[in-house]
Amino acid sequence: MDRRRIAIVGGGMAGLSAAWQLSGRGGDGPEVTVYQRGSRLGGKGASSRGRDGRIEEHGLHVWLGFYDNAFRLLRACYEELDRPATDPGCPIQTWRDAFVPASVVGLGRTGGEDSPLWFARFPENDRLPGGPPGAAELTPASFLERGLALLGRFGASLDEAVAPTPRVALSSSPAHPAVRARGATAGVELLEGARAGLRAINGSTAAARRTGELIELLQTMVRGIAADGLTAHGYHSVDDLDLREWLAGHGASHAAIDSPLVRGFYDLSFAYEDGDPERPRFPAGLALHLALRMFLDYKGALFWKMRAGMGDVVFAPLYQALRRRGVRFRFFHRLDRLQLSDHRRTVEAAIFGREEVAGDEYAPLVRIRGLPVFPARSDPLRPDAPRVRLEAGRDYDALVLAVSLGMLPHTCAELIESDERWRSMVDRVGTVATQAFQVWMSADERALGWDQPAATVTGCGEPFETFASMSHTLPLEDWPEDERPLTAAYFCGALAESELAGGPAASERVQAAALAFLERRGPALWPAAADANGDFRFELVHSRYLRANVDPSDRYVQSLPGTSRYRLPADGSGFENLFLAGDWIDSGLNAGCIEAAVLGGLQAANAVEGRPLADGTSGGYLPRQAVHSG
Repeated sequence: MDRRRIAIVGGGMAGLSAAWQLSGRGGDGPEVTVYQRGSRLGGKGASSRGRDGRIEEHGLHVWLGFYDNAFRLLRACYEELDRPATDPGCPIQTWRDAFVPASVVGLGRTGGEDSPLWFARFPENDRLPGGPPGAAELTPASFLERGLALLGRFGASLDEAVAPTPRVALSSSPAHPAVRARGATAGVELLEGARAGLRAINGSTAAARRTGELIELLQTMVRGIAADGLTAHGYHSVDDLDLREWLAGHGASHAAIDSPLVRGFYDLSFAYEDGDPERPRFPAGLALHLALRMFLDYKGALFWKMRAGMGDVVFAPLYQALRRRGVRFRFFHRLDRLQLSDHRRTVEAAIFGREEVAGDEYAPLVRIRGLPVFPARSDPLRPDAPRVRLEAGRDYDALVLAVSLGMLPHTCAELIESDERWRSMVDRVGTVATQAFQVWMSADERALGWDQPAATVTGCGEPFETFASMSHTLPLEDWPEDERPLTAAYFCGALAESELAGGPAASERVQAAALAFLERRGPALWPAAADANGDFRFELVHSRYLRANVDPSDRYVQSLPGTSRYRLPADGSGFENLFLAGDWIDSGLNAGCIEAAVLGGLQAANAVEGRPLADGTSGGYLPRQAVHSG
């Protein structure tokens, strides 16, 4: 019997996750081919190496400690590669070599009386992300217990001279009458005396105010979850509300709602409609779920950072391992059109623009300091590139569509015209352009006045709200010894649609914005980089790299309130031989993150094989439709 042929269109994390799952069945598994638009893999997570081997990212990427599906896949990849035996000279041998824990988080607020930045260190634990599926899934009671522990840790960090440590207590009866009405069996009540104490310390130090805001927000979340019965009805049930709207409805103060803690959540998720900083929009239920997972279910560390580029430590190893499994890769294949059959039930053909390269001999990786990486190279694919047509039944039996959401109007016009659900998804699930820049400095961080190595900071101010110290990547870049920079920092933020209409090109806008940002905010981040007049010393800038991610395939997929219902699940394309993968599908984790992309790819592979969508995954994620119908 001939093996089933699977064509995966898109070489980002979702497509590669589907390829990993489908190719893990050994010789009896399907034949898998990945079609990639350009010269490198990774999609919005791609990185390459520029001059002097510098890492050039699509943006700022950190992995959260609850990304179990993503870490499990990568741990299996490194184990299968077995670099200690097969590539002993490689400087990254295992997944533990590839990632470093990053437990310091900074928050800033522009203007006002706050200090420029406030830092919190989240204690690391002995758990590891990516354990077996279904292991140690948290119950609502577990989240409650950990939430109280988090309150205690932050309370204990208060300056005793400012105020006594806030205290919390468990109550056997719910504090809110709506909780009793909904039949909740337990609740949490912060002592009224503690609330009064928090009001008192809110007027003192910035650290005390931030701690007070955190405690108030956690209390509001716990009370709101109980009042709305979300543990019974699911977090999706309040996804039509914006997070700030939901918090206000459950009694959070204006100060807490407008705090850097809340604003930082929007910053990290590019959660601004049309990129407009005056229009923060993020669904309340998804925000609650992510916050609980992020702060209460992290393994090892809150954040994990990569020791090199994401292309180096994620996509190059995946490419190597998948090639060993027999997966075929066709680079320089740009999807131009999916063509439906006459009966409109299947995808009859996939038509690509293809650039002539050395066929199967094309080698996308080079070595820099012993590490396999993707080099920077111009994409030779021309608009008038020759066309190639893949036909159902001859070239593929099933098609996994893993391109970016922004590309669907350009490649799937027939599907959108044929099925109103596709039209609704394309019209209503938002995307946003982003901007990023990296800067290398000639002085080390301590000499620049920065004493929080590897910290991630949000609330830095427009237009680059998020910043990360990334100097730990420098040893794996290839600068000449006499020109080696000593500090690396990455910045990113949303790019407003209003900025893209007319005027200078987007790349020129990002360059001007980056220079203005360094001039304005550089002295706050690096106090010793300012001269006697307080002006930023640009002579300390060793090198810069900037990106305007405005191409439809590069745009970030947003989670806007009320839009999850328009996403299609992996097995819900409406066409018999077409399956969907990406962070834009309805996976149950409908957020623009690497974990959602992996989950989308795994669910697509399960759908292709006729398995339950959640088979072999963690987190209990199911598409919204499945939750509601169940």
